[in-house]
Order: sequence, then structure tokens, then C-alpha cells
Amino acid sequence: MEAILREFIQVMDKQNQTLDQIFDLGEQKQHAIIVGQLKELDSLIQKEAGLVTNLEKLESQRFKLQQQLGVHDCTALEMVEWAGREYPQLQGEFEETINRLSYNLTRLKAINNHNNELIEQSLQYIESVQAILNGDIAGTYSDKGSPVDEKSGRQINLLDTRA
Repeated sequence: MEAILREFIQVMDKQNQTLDQIFDLGEQKQHAIIVGQLKELDSLIQKEAGLVTNLEKLESQRFKLQQQLGVHDCTALEMVEWAGREYPQLQGEFEETINRLSYNLTRLKAINNHNNELIEQSLQYIESVQAILNGDIAGTYSDKGSPVDEKSGRQINLLDTRA
């Protein structure tokens, strides 16, 4: 059982390393969002997807090991207490790994929330600019569904909205 607990700790350490990398990418994404580097942002998102896939594999390993330990229904605190009773020589390392995992998840959530707010602000800015250029009215549409200039009946193309 001690070997399984050691492997469990190693898997959580790998999860922490992956979460550190995802957090670093989150900070880089933040910079790319702020300065409008869309190609860089796309590249970072692709890197992040690979790390998330790796994290999912590690989580699957961690879950299987936790089941083998017989503590699959326990909270993290209960697991630390269990490790202290059963394997006191590993309690400190185990507790440190759990605390680091909690810290990493908290800071990852914070950077993701901030990045989502930045993206939302960017989208609101784009909508404001479009409203200024196109007018902030409901508009009129042709029988085919395309917007038309109410005065001339022609389509308005002040802003190219194609991606």
C-alpha cells in the first residue's frame, strides 16, 4: 500500500507541474488578449489543449490509485489524516502535495476568470465600434435576409465582419 501511496503522490506532483504550465500559458494568454495578438493567442490555446489532455490522463491515473488505496470517497483533509495514521513518514509530503494542488487550482481559476473578463471587454468594445459605424438601430433587411440601407435599398458594408 505504501508503494501505491508514493505513486499517488508522484501522480499529483505531475498534475501540479502540468497546472503550473497551464497557469503560465494563462498569463501569456492574458498578455496576448490585452495587446490583441490573435495568432499568438490561438497558438497558446492549442498548447493549452495538449496540457489539458495530459492533465486528464493524470487525473485518470490518480483516480485509479485513489480507488486502490480505498479512500475514494474521502475529502482531501480526510486523506491527509488517513495518510498520517497509516503512513506517518509520508504525511508531510502528501499534505504538501495536496496543499499545492489546492493552490494551483485556485490560481488557475483566478487567471481564467480574469482572461474571460478581458475577452468579454474586447467583445463589448468591438460591438461598440460596430454600433458607431453601422448605427445603433435595428435596421432593415431585404427579402433574402441581408441588411440594406433604408434610403437607397443597397447593402451597407462599412465594416467587414468576416473572420
